[in-house]
Amino acid sequence: MTLGTSVLLLALAVAGIVLVYKFLRKKPKLRIICLVLLSLIVLVLAGYIGLTLIFVDAARNQPPA
Repeated sequence: MTLGTSVLLLALAVAGIVLVYKFLRKKPKLRIICLVLLSLIVLVLAGYIGLTLIFVDAARNQPPA
């Protein structure tokens, strides 16, 4: 997965969280399930993006051989 794709998916997951709060007010169980799933997706994607940035920075700053 490219970095751009993961950033796009992260933005969509955050937008999904906002939409769940807005449209699922009358169904608390479904809202909780959706929020947990979307929160896990956000957590995984944020970790992926963070690790990708760390690895790219490490590859750029290698000491000369």
